[in-house]
Amino acid sequence: MFILRILKNRNFILILAFILGLVIGNKIGIWIKYLTVPALAIIMITSFVQFSFKIFLEYKSLLKPALYSIFFSYFINGAVILALAWFLIHDRQLWTGLLILAASPPGVAISPFTRITGGDEKFTIIGMVSTYIAALIIIPLAFIIFIGGSFTQPLKLTILFTEVIIGPMIISQLLIKFKLDKHILKFRGPIINWGFFVIIFVIVALNRDLFFKDFKILGFISLISIISIFGLWILLNHVLKKIKFTNEVRRSLVLFGTVKNSSFAAAIAFSLFSEKASVTGAIFSIFLTIYLIIISFLSRKNE
Repeated sequence: MFILRILKNRNFILILAFILGLVIGNKIGIWIKYLTVPALAIIMITSFVQFSFKIFLEYKSLLKPALYSIFFSYFINGAVILALAWFLIHDRQLWTGLLILAASPPGVAISPFTRITGGDEKFTIIGMVSTYIAALIIIPLAFIIFIGGSFTQPLKLTILFTEVIIGPMIISQLLIKFKLDKHILKFRGPIINWGFFVIIFVIVALNRDLFFKDFKILGFISLISIISIFGLWILLNHVLKKIKFTNEVRRSLVLFGTVKNSSFAAAIAFSLFSEKASVTGAIFSIFLTIYLIIISFLSRKNE
């Protein structure tokens, strides 16, 4: 039982992916690198299967949570990542990786952590679906504004979006319609966590030399991760309390303002650009894991 619990533990799985990626090196990473997009697609299907899009029929109650979630995820969290990258990162590939991270939707961990921290679950469900739909516009727009004519793969981006956002949304709703979602939800945690394992392992393995040699770059990306996660966590909590948001909505919005889907960003950067561009998402995942452990501990302590 203890071994099974460990094998289901998200933190253990992510740490194991990093350690094995560093120890084993890039040979296995090269063999399985084509599994990153299928792994991401499975993660997305498993995540979306929690949400019936029927909730969007209640259109009058959608606008506020949708707009707030998009604003906090992209125009606060994303803007902070992008501003820091602009000043600190001069390597074009790494800057592109951080651009993709800034334009990426919020992490799938927001849903369970809304429950753990006592956030507004309906608000979060609407926000999650809205931000992923918005990503279909925001990511291409970010490429046009910041990369421009040097981005030469719009068709590949369209196919990738179909594979990891549009397709999973459609499949998840079909699974719900035919009442097959309950079979997936039983194993939701392990499926998502081991999907993360594949993506993080491949990215770390293929960038193994960078982790051992370029400590300056690692330091800068780590600083960006710390400020955009922990710095915003403290700032947003303080500001939203002053503005007098309800505690439940505040907790949901803080998650949208701090948690990016770093595995999504890593897989997109790897598929469209380069191995080096994808490393930013992998490093961000380390600090995101530490952050989620801390807020989980604090929530239990408060209870």
